[in-house]
Amino acid sequence: MTWQEIAALSLLVLLAIGVVGLLIWMRRSARSPAETAAELRAVGVDLVRLPGRLRRVAADPRTPRRARWWLIGLAIYVASPIDPIPDFLPGIGHLDEVIVVPLVLAHVRRMIPPEVWREHFPPRADAARAAPESPAPRGYPDRAAPGDGGRHAAGPDSS
Repeated sequence: MTWQEIAALSLLVLLAIGVVGLLIWMRRSARSPAETAAELRAVGVDLVRLPGRLRRVAADPRTPRRARWWLIGLAIYVASPIDPIPDFLPGIGHLDEVIVVPLVLAHVRRMIPPEVWREHFPPRADAARAAPESPAPRGYPDRAAPGDGGRHAAGPDSS
């Protein structure tokens, strides 16, 4: 088997795994195919907007300097031709970026203040509709129960 055949076979295997994963995700979610297609389009648009949003986050003066350095290092890593797995290998060449980029972005996300993140990454309208408001934790009601005359209970043991 030549290296071209191995590369083509690995590309087909990765494509098949992606298709199977997408089909499993569609079946497990209680969405119609049209809703799934709309969600995938929204994710695609978010991915296209990601570099510009990250640039604006890095330029924001409220962003910690350490997070900026992480974003600069990530940009250099993604643009650099020197990788643990060379990018010219079809199918597996970008595997290191697929693993490293989400890990670094999750780390950077924890460093950035929430108000800065929300300003540059506003939640999607459909995500806000889909996530129901969580109830108040037990023992810490945020509003009076019906019929208690506006009094709040101090906890489950109060009488």
